[in-house]
Amino acid sequence: MLPPLLHETARRGSLLKRTISRCPACHRSCPAEVLKISGVPDKVMLRRVCPEHGEAEECLASDARFYWLAQGKPENARCDSSSSVASCCSASGGVSGTLGRNAQPGEALGLMEQLATCLCLIEIVHSCNLACPTCYADSPIGTGTKVNAVPLEDLQRRIQGVVDRKGGIEILQLSGGEPTLHPQFFELLGWLQSHPKVDYVLLNTNGLRIAQDEAFSRQLAGAFRYGKFQLYLQFDGVQEAAQKFLRGADLRAIRQRCLETCREIKLPVTLAMTVTPENLPFLWEAIDFGLRWPNVRGVCFQPMFRSGRLPGTSGQDLPFRLNVADVLLAAVDQSQGRLRCEDFTPLPCGDPNCATIGYLLKVNGQVRSVSDFIDFTQVQDFLGTKVRYRLEDLMKCGCESEPLGELLKTFELDESHTFRLFIKPFMDALTWDDDRIDRCCTHVIRPDGLLDSFCRYYSGFAASQLR
Repeated sequence: MLPPLLHETARRGSLLKRTISRCPACHRSCPAEVLKISGVPDKVMLRRVCPEHGEAEECLASDARFYWLAQGKPENARCDSSSSVASCCSASGGVSGTLGRNAQPGEALGLMEQLATCLCLIEIVHSCNLACPTCYADSPIGTGTKVNAVPLEDLQRRIQGVVDRKGGIEILQLSGGEPTLHPQFFELLGWLQSHPKVDYVLLNTNGLRIAQDEAFSRQLAGAFRYGKFQLYLQFDGVQEAAQKFLRGADLRAIRQRCLETCREIKLPVTLAMTVTPENLPFLWEAIDFGLRWPNVRGVCFQPMFRSGRLPGTSGQDLPFRLNVADVLLAAVDQSQGRLRCEDFTPLPCGDPNCATIGYLLKVNGQVRSVSDFIDFTQVQDFLGTKVRYRLEDLMKCGCESEPLGELLKTFELDESHTFRLFIKPFMDALTWDDDRIDRCCTHVIRPDGLLDSFCRYYSGFAASQLR
């Protein structure tokens, strides 16, 4: 039974569901309710009560239209079932799951192995050539002989273990620290790209080494395989605002040189933009910037993750927390009609609040909204089990009116004409909802080789199990 205080708060809003959250102060698990609060627009709030620190609340959606309801336990349901989005990734294959709620940490990790793994991340170094004020991995400075690199054999053992247990890895993301610092980086990349059960490799990078080390970039040009590899480039926008807050320096010139090098070697890039209130007014400028590069495949917007290394010492030092609705509506508003809300849909792979995807198309020299041609929100069956879409995948996408596949064929488009927009809100203690962990498909390969949820791993919960 929930504490009386939560029953009192429920009367101040419409109850959508009950779940388990975390106390923002002590990180203790505590009962929570998700409520829709009437207003202009309606909002969705998460409220929880900690026995020690009392009630706390956080906004999950500043516009309730962009919150999608899917419960982990059937008894938590508080809406018509037709409103729920089914998930492909629960252990049972349906919408229910109980990994985060009842299981002990070790049991939860075991059950995590039963979930579909759409993206698998592994830290290959624990050092970085930057000292960003914000860093979810809290990576220390270390270059040259001071790089703390994971031995190649250990990385191969852990990756192969996941392949053996899961049958393969669709997307493997190399991370850190700064992964390009690994002394055997190219040996690892060669092994991965020749591995028959690893489909695709993403490289998380700040771009410094590619921009500044000509020998490294030449070797990268000869090492990567087109269609098997992509850069996931740290990118904070084209404006000055938020650059120093996020990175401690203005790195725009470095990013420009990195992109120029990638263009020369025809290396595909996704721009990964951490979004804060400072750079929120410049989202379309970031999209427009990306559209001008033939090798940039899209932008991933990530509202700032409040775990790991953060500037300041109190919550008051941090900017206002953003959510998917803030990002989506700001991008649409700034686009002057070139982008629409209808261009976005939640990914049913995992919890629908874990990822929202949209597309723009470059057609005959113009940027066109995908909703000019197709009702993109009606392609859930196609999107169901994917995070990465190749051109041949998009060819299969369609609805009853105008299939996107026919559109691409008509205009003779290739992958350089599709521009993906991704909104990825990671959870920390303030927004924690165990239901999302129950369906997580973005996993980290831990040092012991087991898989864990990205959000749980980097939030530091059950730290003795995670590090």
